[in-house]
Amino acid sequence: MAFIFVITGCENNSISMVSGETEEQEAQLESEQSPNPQETEIIEEPQTPVKLFELSGAEDLAYSNFQKNFDLAHLKQLEPLSIAKLYVQAGIDEKYDLQYALYTDREELISWSKEEDEAIPKADRGTKEQQLKTFNNIDNGNFIQTSEYEGYIEYNPNPKEGNGKSGFQLVMNKDGIWQVSFMPIQ
Repeated sequence: MAFIFVITGCENNSISMVSGETEEQEAQLESEQSPNPQETEIIEEPQTPVKLFELSGAEDLAYSNFQKNFDLAHLKQLEPLSIAKLYVQAGIDEKYDLQYALYTDREELISWSKEEDEAIPKADRGTKEQQLKTFNNIDNGNFIQTSEYEGYIEYNPNPKEGNGKSGFQLVMNKDGIWQVSFMPIQ
């Protein structure tokens, strides 16, 4: 349940807060205030934050080692779901160079260069809350391999709201290591 607070500035710079009032009560309170309020702002109580998954011991070790030198050998033993979790974790941690290093290195599937990736403004990458919402429950997804070197993780980011499924695409490189497809969610 979200509560709405109305904050109204008055001539004497005092602030009154109204919570859960009816429109009539709000109008009465506003009429008791200055006839020319300086500013009115509606603030909604934040929703309960979505909890991010935890990396397993092997995933955490791979995440730590991989970010030191981006050597794909650190990812060799990881399953597609683990690669997806590392990608999401890198985004949450705002480690965009690490996130880019997790993209596929198959030349025919590369969609943009590292330099182009570095030019993407932070504001265009989404907030932590947006990422948590988008990738919520990915750790409970199922990997479905669609070809010799492609597949996706099917997951439901909103399990309480029914059957809204999402997919996260991955590509196996020529060394047998799973990597993230450019634009994994479309």
